[in-house]
Amino acid sequence: MEMKKKEEIIVYQNPDPLLVSRQGIFPGVSLLPNNDLLIIFSIGQAFDSSDQRPYVTKSKDNGRTWSTPMQLHNHIYDNHEETDTLKPLLLQNGSLIATGYAFIRPDPLTPIVDPISFEVLPLKNKISFSNDNGESWTIPNSFSVLEKPLELSGPCIQLSSGRILGACPPFHLGENGHSGWIIYSDDNGKTWSKLSEFFNTPKGEIATWECRLCEIDNNGVAVIFWTYDNVKKINLNNHIVYSHDGGESFDTAIDTGVKAQASNLMWLDKNIILTIHSHREFPTGLIIRKVNIENNKFEILEELDLFKDENMSSDSTNITKQFGSLKFGQPSLVRLKNNEILATCWCYENNQHVIKSFIVSK
Repeated sequence: MEMKKKEEIIVYQNPDPLLVSRQGIFPGVSLLPNNDLLIIFSIGQAFDSSDQRPYVTKSKDNGRTWSTPMQLHNHIYDNHEETDTLKPLLLQNGSLIATGYAFIRPDPLTPIVDPISFEVLPLKNKISFSNDNGESWTIPNSFSVLEKPLELSGPCIQLSSGRILGACPPFHLGENGHSGWIIYSDDNGKTWSKLSEFFNTPKGEIATWECRLCEIDNNGVAVIFWTYDNVKKINLNNHIVYSHDGGESFDTAIDTGVKAQASNLMWLDKNIILTIHSHREFPTGLIIRKVNIENNKFEILEELDLFKDENMSSDSTNITKQFGSLKFGQPSLVRLKNNEILATCWCYENNQHVIKSFIVSK
């Protein structure tokens, strides 16, 4: 059956743009046991502002309408601010965790990345818990894996075995020393350790940004990621890598042939996944692909454009200019109970950063 875009929906946009700046970015979505949908995303007065906080919104009608966002927590930090970015995961026991990171902001006007030195503000990894379908959440706790700041920008997954996995690189903008990590928890998120590395190069010049993962057949795991060459200062194609032992080891990464940046993936059927890619260089747009991964390959079977717009491209001169000129990203996919697919992302639209979703039939 051919994929079709059925609807395009605004999940969140600033309701009072003439009075106050409220920018929505970085959504993560989860389907709850009662078939409600939950999205956690960040709201702040600017894209990198120090007042960003995570908010929660829900849908009771398969993503067609969304509740007024409620702040996930209102904790006040001493002498600084911490800008949390969290993504939700429904656990097998019915509870939720939200994992991610927070930059420590010494004052409102210090940027996350210094434009001259490329030094990055201190980063903490964070986790919050909910036992009531996301109605209330704990104040996010910090957790550390080998004392490394990890770009845990996507949601974790829980394998059929109960183990929780996250894919993330240690976050820095140096020319070498980059690699992609798998971290894990066997106690529903209370403690975390490093399990393996899914990607590295001899000199470590290739960064694995915006990693996303899903479980596939027979205790398998697939990780898709944006590769960036920090020496040549260019984006490479998205790569994907497969594990057949629950993420403890990985085969050699495969060049997907897809020239995109932030991406995501979802297990669809035997040997078939859906991927979604943010293409921020010509031709610019957001594209879903149906892919055959049988025998560790990446064979594109079908493509669906969710939007195409050359005005949404980024300045790719270097990574800081690229991060500073993003106009859409962090896409995700979730299967709805009525056999539709919900795709979500943030994007810059009508001079506002908004959270958008698309209903896709497959």
